[in-house]
Amino acid sequence: MEYWVRVVLTDKEELLYNNVQRHTISDDMEILEIDTAKEVIIIPMRQVRYVSCDASIFQKKGQGGPSG
Repeated sequence: MEYWVRVVLTDKEELLYNNVQRHTISDDMEILEIDTAKEVIIIPMRQVRYVSCDASIFQKKGQGGPSG
């Protein structure tokens, strides 16, 4: 499944990726990694103001899982 991720940096620059396969924050909270089919983007978290993504990637209530 591919989805979109929007990253707003501390200098107010906005980055939008429309073909994301996975995005994660490192265990030490230092790096945001965004994986697409063609590239891996690494952004230091100290430069990130906020991140938003397509809510459809999260499991909806009633579609399995422990609560549904």
